[in-house]
Amino acid sequence: MAEKLISVTEKVIGDTLYIIESVVSSTAKETAYDKLKRMILNNTVNLELNKAS
Repeated sequence: MAEKLISVTEKVIGDTLYIIESVVSSTAKETAYDKLKRMILNNTVNLELNKAS
């Protein structure tokens, strides 16, 4: 079974308490940065293709 690192952070901004939970998998193939970059670039390519047609 994959090991997961779970982190919980509480942050107060103004009168609102935000609770942030993050989970990191030991079997992940890419970082969050790499995944977001790939998704943004893929969306840009799709928008360009749709604009051209």
